[in-house]
Amino acid sequence: MGFKSGFVAIGGRPNVGKSTLLNHILGQKISIVSDKPQTTRKRVKGILNRVDAQIVFVDTPGLHVPKDELGKFMVQEIEDSLIDADLLCYLTDPFQDNRDRGASQSLLRAFSRPIFLVINKKDLVSQEGIEAVIRGWRESLPFRETMAVSALTGEGVPELIETILRYLPENPAYYEEGFVSDTFERDIVAEIIREKVWWHTYEEVPYGIEVRVEEFKEKENVLYLRALIYVERESHKKIIIGEKGQNLKKIGQSAREEIEAQWGKKVFLDLWVKVEKNWRKRKEVLWRWGYRAR
Repeated sequence: MGFKSGFVAIGGRPNVGKSTLLNHILGQKISIVSDKPQTTRKRVKGILNRVDAQIVFVDTPGLHVPKDELGKFMVQEIEDSLIDADLLCYLTDPFQDNRDRGASQSLLRAFSRPIFLVINKKDLVSQEGIEAVIRGWRESLPFRETMAVSALTGEGVPELIETILRYLPENPAYYEEGFVSDTFERDIVAEIIREKVWWHTYEEVPYGIEVRVEEFKEKENVLYLRALIYVERESHKKIIIGEKGQNLKKIGQSAREEIEAQWGKKVFLDLWVKVEKNWRKRKEVLWRWGYRAR
């Protein structure tokens, strides 16, 4: 057998563990993780390099009915990720209700290449529960393979990768050896900060948070960063900053620690919070920030 390579899209509704699965496969954090739906907004490529193969995994936003311009962009990101995909891993879990199947059928039926049904969170349910989910899906859609994994513990993930390799074509590598993602460093930092904002605000601040890294400078073993956290309302700004700036300080400390761990150098992080009213509905703002839907 020759060297294999290909693109594998990871799709599914929000909160089924797509980003957690990608991070586990790569052995490092590429996609941010949250218990809130629609954490992932853009396609994120994670590259698994092996002696015999290179698999380019594409983490996608959760399937949903868009309610604003940002939502339209996210749905387009899902559709665009399938154009070049050699295979689709459709991720679900035993806790999804029937809306999962109805919202996904049109997308899955339109995909002409192999589709795997991957049941996540197998560590939380019995084998009988997993088999019940598989039976329910098989009644409505044909899948080339059905597998169960735990993205959190890694159970079943090696078997999933080996099965994927059987379906990929013989090709040279798409990326140079050593590449783990094609995401820009500024964007990785921005996503880490956004994740920490969500962690430290819980349910108090809704989804209207965007982070833009305005300054990214490396000098010897020090990384200097300045970032703006955008919110849609003045009240949200006050929540993020907190009393006497304590919440913003916690956000900055958590983000700085993770960035230092990833970059292996000391980080100086300067955070500011700014209001950009109703930005999710304003095309001119979305386009300026790279959320450009057709």
